[in-house]
Amino acid sequence: MPHALRTLVAAAAVGGLALSGVMTAGAASAAASGPGARGPNSRSVDPGAGSNAISLAGLAGGRGGAARDHTFGRITAAPTSTRTFAGYQTSVTAGSATSSAATFTVPALSCTTASVGISADVGVAANNFKSDSVAGVFTGCAKGKAVYFPWLLVNGTEANYTSTPLSAGDVINLSASVTTSGITVQVTDTTKGVSVTNTITGAGASANAAWIGDDAWSSSTGTLLGVPNFGKLKFFNCLIDGTALQSLNPQEYQRVNHVGVVQIATGPFSPAPAAFATYYKHI
Repeated sequence: MPHALRTLVAAAAVGGLALSGVMTAGAASAAASGPGARGPNSRSVDPGAGSNAISLAGLAGGRGGAARDHTFGRITAAPTSTRTFAGYQTSVTAGSATSSAATFTVPALSCTTASVGISADVGVAANNFKSDSVAGVFTGCAKGKAVYFPWLLVNGTEANYTSTPLSAGDVINLSASVTTSGITVQVTDTTKGVSVTNTITGAGASANAAWIGDDAWSSSTGTLLGVPNFGKLKFFNCLIDGTALQSLNPQEYQRVNHVGVVQIATGPFSPAPAAFATYYKHI
């Protein structure tokens, strides 16, 4: 199944909403740069958040619970159902220099009082699926309000840019690049002219796979969050190592709930530049 949840190590308040960051236990720290950067050890807790707290679920192997390690089985013609991912993933030559990139427009959400959330992201799985590097945007609802912010994962270490809020309608470029000698992940809001980047050099990772799509998040108690009503979320300019994703025979995934009801459906590739969309179906 794709992804796995992580150990809570940080929290930051965003507009009165407690948004908690997590990282893989034992992961090495990575430098965070960019406007509003919050390192993985910063903490600012909203004591009144209670059950509305949103915990960021990480995206790599080695994290127990019901979640996401991007370790997938064989490629099939039909979409594969998972609890935690909707989109496309492709294998890459082990240890190769691998990049994943895409552009999307932040969707407007129809929020209720339920705390729900996903991450629109691109990523590279590495070190035999034990550590990932990801660039993404949290897209969710808490206390009836839409919340969006960029976050980055470098070789299993996370930084959440909660003081760099994004808005519905913003055009976002996502990129993650992994080599054995360095890693760079970046989220750029081309509408606001804001960019956040994490880079490590000298000790990279050995890539295994790359993906583009919607990943799941968990609650502060480790429960998988439901899906916000985002309508349609279109990824375009979807490139793996500069090659159109659809030309690499990627596997298609759809997200389902515990009884198999589709929560996020994944559409086919379109004639537009390396584009596909995901569709909200069920919370």
